[in-house]
Amino acid sequence: MNNLNGEKMFNNADIDDRGEVPAPFNVEKHNFNPHRSRGDFDYDRNGKPIIKKNKSGEYVDKKGAKVSARGYRIDKDGHLIDNYGRKKFDRQHLTSDGDLPKLFNYNGRRFDITDVIG
Repeated sequence: MNNLNGEKMFNNADIDDRGEVPAPFNVEKHNFNPHRSRGDFDYDRNGKPIIKKNKSGEYVDKKGAKVSARGYRIDKDGHLIDNYGRKKFDRQHLTSDGDLPKLFNYNGRRFDITDVIG
C-alpha cells in the first residue's frame, strides 16, 4: 500500500520469494533521510530546535505541524512521516519521546542517527 494515498502499489506476483518489492523501489526503502522528516523550527543559540506546544498540549513546529518531542514530523496516529506526509517509521519503532531508534553498524557498535546528520 502507498502510505500517501492508500492505493495498492504491487500485486503479490510482483513480490519476490524474500518479500522484496521490484527495483527501483526496493532500493529506495534504504534511502531514509532524517532531514526530510524534521519539522520547521527556529533554533536557540546552542543549535537546538525550539519545539513548542499547541493549545491541546501537542508538540508542533513553527508552522503548526504536529511533531514528536524530538522534532520529527508525525501523523495523527504518531507515525513518523516525511515532509510529503509519507510514513517512514511506525510509531512502535520510535522511542518513547518520538526519537529515531538506535542503529548499529556492521561491527555491532551502536550509534545515534543524529550523530551522522549534518
